[in-house]
Amino acid sequence: MERFGYSIFCDDIRNEVGGKLSFIGCYNAIMFVTGRFPLTLPKFCIHMHILSTATRPFRSIVARCYVPNEQEPILEDTIHTPETADQVALLANMERNVNEPRYIAASASLILAPLHIQAPGLIRARAVIDGAAEEMKLGSLRIEAAA
Repeated sequence: MERFGYSIFCDDIRNEVGGKLSFIGCYNAIMFVTGRFPLTLPKFCIHMHILSTATRPFRSIVARCYVPNEQEPILEDTIHTPETADQVALLANMERNVNEPRYIAASASLILAPLHIQAPGLIRARAVIDGAAEEMKLGSLRIEAAA
């Protein structure tokens, strides 16, 4: 697998001392909401993490977020990546005795405040890597009204 990624869906992301991140109110596969659609969430966060083998450094990454009943992304943001030469140089300086595959990681936290949801369905996280025609799937979260 040359490239893959995942997302964490949560209510808040906080920067902690020492460069750590705290994810508050994480969701598994489904979010149940009270009330009726359409609805507005005061804040919703998606943390995306994308990995590529060291032999394929990133040239560009565009993060996208889709919500139910919307064909176009409601958010599109460029994730800044180091220059390709800098990624290659960093890997050249790493310990050479490791026999496991090396990966380059890129991540971004998307903060949607507020987030308007018109209908139940999937909130989808996607990324366009190096201008590819196809989006990389980074996960989804089903949003439904509580019974």
